[in-house]
Amino acid sequence: MKKQKGQDLIEYAFLLALIVAVGAGIYSAGMPHSISNVFVQAGSLLGEASKKQLSAVSSYDDIIKRLGEGRYQGLADILKETPDGQAVDIDSDSAAGQQLAQKLNIQTKDGDGWFARVNTNGYFIVSYYSADANKGVTFSQLKSDYKDNPGKYGKDPVTSRYKTTFKINEGYYYPNGNLKTYNTVGHIETSPNGSGMSIYPGAR
Repeated sequence: MKKQKGQDLIEYAFLLALIVAVGAGIYSAGMPHSISNVFVQAGSLLGEASKKQLSAVSSYDDIIKRLGEGRYQGLADILKETPDGQAVDIDSDSAAGQQLAQKLNIQTKDGDGWFARVNTNGYFIVSYYSADANKGVTFSQLKSDYKDNPGKYGKDPVTSRYKTTFKINEGYYYPNGNLKTYNTVGHIETSPNGSGMSIYPGAR
């Protein structure tokens, strides 16, 4: 029994000496400072990340501005110009639009909606549709009516104007990112890729 206790003491002393040696090595190599720096840098990175959290936007003008930030500040890859030179429309109701809204913290009012068109020449157009500005007709109801009655939204062959227009808020971005906004009318047209519909400014 005494022999076992003696062996335990020897092993304990050896382990203690090893710990002291490792500690001395770390200290002499300046590791405590390095370890401290790791935690400081990690805290700094977390602080920077928290600063980059985008605040929620819900008004039409703030949504138009936030989409512009996504386009011209590189906050969302989906808003970059496509390599094949094809203009792209993003519908706020689509899966891509919902992902974009989540990424940019856009909270569109119930009944409203928007289309963002990424043109190939650097221009970027946002068309915001408000139900309140259109006698309570919601974004979804407008699109459903177009689906059921597409001829109602076509062009008049005599005047070359769209038969049905509605009020929208337009965000018109120049290639340098400068923005002009307009309270104007919009129409429904075929999306650039021909696979669906799009809301775009103008009566013709």
